[in-house]
Amino acid sequence: MIIAGAANPHVRNYYGGLAMGNCPVKTLAISDHDPERLQYAKDFFANSGMEISFYGDWREMYEKHPEAESVMVGTDNIHHFEATREAIMRSKHIYSMKVISMNEGECEELIRLRNQKKIVFEVELELHFSAQYRHIKEAVQSGKLGEIKSIYLTNVSQSPCNYFPNWGDPELSYGKTIPIKAGSSVCRGGGLTDHPHPFDLIHWVTGLEFKKVFAVSSRNQRAHLKVEDHVAITGELEGDVKFFINPSYSNLEENVAKRVLIWPKSLEVNLKVTGSKGYMATDYFDKPLYVVGKNHISPNRLIVDGMGKTAIGGCNGALDCFAKAVRGMRDVESSAEDGLRAVKVMNAAYESIYNNKAVYL
Repeated sequence: MIIAGAANPHVRNYYGGLAMGNCPVKTLAISDHDPERLQYAKDFFANSGMEISFYGDWREMYEKHPEAESVMVGTDNIHHFEATREAIMRSKHIYSMKVISMNEGECEELIRLRNQKKIVFEVELELHFSAQYRHIKEAVQSGKLGEIKSIYLTNVSQSPCNYFPNWGDPELSYGKTIPIKAGSSVCRGGGLTDHPHPFDLIHWVTGLEFKKVFAVSSRNQRAHLKVEDHVAITGELEGDVKFFINPSYSNLEENVAKRVLIWPKSLEVNLKVTGSKGYMATDYFDKPLYVVGKNHISPNRLIVDGMGKTAIGGCNGALDCFAKAVRGMRDVESSAEDGLRAVKVMNAAYESIYNNKAVYL
């Protein structure tokens, strides 16, 4: 595998697993146009004993490593289409971060090319590997909760822009500059673009399609931010199932003077499902331990530490699944079609905010 960019912070989560001796995925090269992120990768693997090449441009990396079977695409979202398309044309299997592209036409084009080349194309929707969500999925689809009446899901975090500035740039995150509302200085590309998981998770757990979306977004908490930092979304799934989704930067972050490529405070993915026979709720990022201290990376603030969660990186889960799919041992867990389905609902929410009316899918 070669890695095209670490603009998406999840890429770094895989470094530890990729450095393991028993990992079924071998890392040949890493590219990143951001010198600081590239240096982080160099430092991380410096003592790993692995022979990894590093590049400032993914195009050069593609040319230098024709032997690579697959590409992890973690570039800025605006470059996902180009980097993924070129990899597919070279018959590389794809492991794509977050959204494939916020442009639905680009997503459809990549799926068409995947079908032509007959390559594996997995999208990182890592909550599929969480035991608690698998448990809720089983309860819903087995009928234990009865007829599903409503879904409540919050996927909130701090803003990543202090640490990954690209997420505050509408061009880099959304792919183009579109005001959240007519005449607004705030543009698409913030909390909603950053959080595709709610839309995928609801469909994956229930098997139901989104039918109606109504979304609102008001004045930003962070006046300096060029993209939206909060959105509230309501609507209906098939079968008249009501839902509420909050994919916002609701948690305040530290204002650091220097870029720090970590998350000093946790986020949440809190799912609540109500049925005619019962109710279940779970949060992926459990919060069992709170710490205050001047020596912590996020000093003198009540923060979360030691959060219990399943590993999304390395070879336990997502990448192991991808490797087995490439070897023909199983299907991908989250497909390009799953990614496109989420993007369609996300864009419907943006359209709803802009026009202040419900959007029907």
